[in-house]
Amino acid sequence: MSEPVPHAAALRVLGRIDRALPFTSIVTQGSDATVWVGEVASLARSGGDPLEPWRAALQAQQERLHGVPVPPHVPAAFVLQWWCEVAATPLAYAVRLGEGVVVPDPGGLGFELAPGLHPHRIVVDPDRLSLESAPPCGPEPAAPGGRESAARASAEQALELARTAYLRLVEDVVRDFAPDVVMGSRQRWGVVDDVWQTAVRLADGAAGVAVGPAPQRVSCCFIYALPGMRECASCPRGGRN
Repeated sequence: MSEPVPHAAALRVLGRIDRALPFTSIVTQGSDATVWVGEVASLARSGGDPLEPWRAALQAQQERLHGVPVPPHVPAAFVLQWWCEVAATPLAYAVRLGEGVVVPDPGGLGFELAPGLHPHRIVVDPDRLSLESAPPCGPEPAAPGGRESAARASAEQALELARTAYLRLVEDVVRDFAPDVVMGSRQRWGVVDDVWQTAVRLADGAAGVAVGPAPQRVSCCFIYALPGMRECASCPRGGRN
């Protein structure tokens, strides 16, 4: 079940998420620089490769910075991760900050790139947000322990609803991402899962929840292929401290 979020409430939710984000901003109006998720997904569904220019620009930039040829799977891994972060971030933060399952419409969700070619603004149209909720599971338990258990179950149910909405937003691009790069399904869908887990973990930290060390990733960003770089601690190849 879903219902539109009133404009004033949407602005409040988006403002709260924006204040909690450490490196990215949430803005409510697009510009000529905005790339809209709905348009990218539509091109991908029609058989196009809409993120190829982004990959090519990042590869050229990495080669200028490092002075060596960069294998195409390196920028491809970064771009796929960033694409998923655009969708995962507002969904995960809304849930973990207690705002519920606030889902952007693909046509009202976009991003703008920093000079480093990573998204530094996530654009969310406040008039194209919906609030999703699951059907009630039964009467609320009367005992205090039962209420706490029900609250935990409700929180996990909300998180699963948010994850499902996240998958809907990214899957069309992920399914056939980077046809010019050898990237198996484990890597592609591993990025999807890793980005979601990271977004939830960061959102928990913003909400004041102790998160502990980062879990090992399923996917790899291949940053070790760049001069002077090495695997991160959570790398599936066996990261080093």
